[in-house]
Amino acid sequence: MILKQEPRVRPDLTAGGPRLKVLDIGTMIAGPFCSTLLADFGADVIKVERPDGHGDRMREQDIFWPVEGRNKRSVTLDLRKPEAQELILRLVDWADIFLENFKPGTVARWGLDYETLSKRNPRLVYVSVSGFGQTGPNSPRPGYDHVGAAYGGLWHQTGFADRPPVLPGLHVADYMTATFAALGALEAIRRRDTPGGAGTGDWVEIGLYESIMRISGSNFIKHSLTGEVNERVGSIVNDDQPPRGMQHGVAYYTADGKLMNMMPLQPAQWDRLKQIIPEVDRPEFSNEVLQKNLRAPDAIVRKWIGERSYDEASRIFTEADLAFSPINSTADLVQDPHVAARRNLIEAEDLKGRIVRMQGVVPNIVNNPGKVRWAGEALGASNQEVYGGLLGLSTEEIADLQAKGVI
Repeated sequence: MILKQEPRVRPDLTAGGPRLKVLDIGTMIAGPFCSTLLADFGADVIKVERPDGHGDRMREQDIFWPVEGRNKRSVTLDLRKPEAQELILRLVDWADIFLENFKPGTVARWGLDYETLSKRNPRLVYVSVSGFGQTGPNSPRPGYDHVGAAYGGLWHQTGFADRPPVLPGLHVADYMTATFAALGALEAIRRRDTPGGAGTGDWVEIGLYESIMRISGSNFIKHSLTGEVNERVGSIVNDDQPPRGMQHGVAYYTADGKLMNMMPLQPAQWDRLKQIIPEVDRPEFSNEVLQKNLRAPDAIVRKWIGERSYDEASRIFTEADLAFSPINSTADLVQDPHVAARRNLIEAEDLKGRIVRMQGVVPNIVNNPGKVRWAGEALGASNQEVYGGLLGLSTEEIADLQAKGVI
C-alpha cells in the first residue's frame, strides 16, 4: 500500500476535537520519537526545526526522515531569537504537550522552561528528555544513545565474556526513552482530564540511562540478595529464576547456513525436545545441573540442528510446539509472510519521490488503528499553515520574519 503525502486532507489546526496537540522542539531521536508515536495515533504535531536549510539533524541522512518525521507538520524557527520565542509562547497556548530534549539549562536560556510555560498554560504537559535527567550531579552533561546505553548497564552485558562490550546494533536507549516519555505524557494527560482529575498539566522528565535501567529485569534484585553481577555471556541465556528447564546456547546454524534461535524454557518444552533429540534425555542434563552448566547439552542440540535445513528443523519444532525463531535480518523481515499479514511494514513516498518501505504503526488498536498519513515533509512546509492559519500572521509579517532569519 503506497501512502502519498497530501497536506490538503490534514485536519484543520484551528479546529477543536479530541486530537492531542503536540509542540515538538526536540531534535534527533530520543525526544522526537515520542511525538512520532503520538502522531501515529492521530495527534496534531507541530515539529519545530532550525531555519538554516538543514533543520533537524535526522534530515542529514534522508533515509531517517520519512519514518521519524512522519505525520508531523514542519515549521522553521530560530529559538535563540526573541521573536521566535514569542511565537513559541503563542503556540504553547494551543498545545496539550510540549516536548524538548536539550541539555538541561538550554531551554531556560530561551525562556521556555517548565516553570515559565506552565504558568502561561497551566494545562500543558511538559516533556523533557535528556542524557541524565533534570536533577543529580550528572544532569548538566550531554548525552546520546551510546551514553545512555553505557551508563544504564546495557553495554556491560552485551557481547562475549572474553571480549570488550559491544555497542547494541539498534538505538535502544533513544527509542526506549522516547517510548517511556510518551507513556508518561499520556498518563499526565489522563490525570489532567479524567473526571475529578487535577485539571492541570505536569512535568514528565527522563534520562536516557533510566530507560535502560528500567528494562534490566531482575539485575538489581539479584545483586541486592547475592552481590552477583550479570556479565556478558554471548549467546548463552542467563536465568535468574528457579530452574525452569533447559537454558543453553541459543544461536545455531542450520545445514543450509541459516541462523536459528531455539530455547525451551519450560519443563514441558524440555520434555518435548527429548522426544525429538533423545540424546539430551540424560540424568546429567537435569534442571539442577543446567543451572550450573548452561552449555551442557549445547553440542548435541547444535549438531542436530546443523544436520538439518532450516525448513526441516522449523517444521519439526513447530509440530512439537517448541519456542524457536529464525534470527532475522532486515532483508529477511521484508520477505516474511507473518510480517506482511500483520502490516508491520508499509510503503510511502519520500521527499525525492521514491517509494520507501518503513515500519507500520504499533501497537495495534484493533477497532481504531493508527496510520501513517504522510512521510516526513519538507523543511518548513507548514510555515504558512501554522503561522498564517493558526497564529493569524499576515503575509507581510511572515515575509519579515523570514527576512530576519527567525523562521
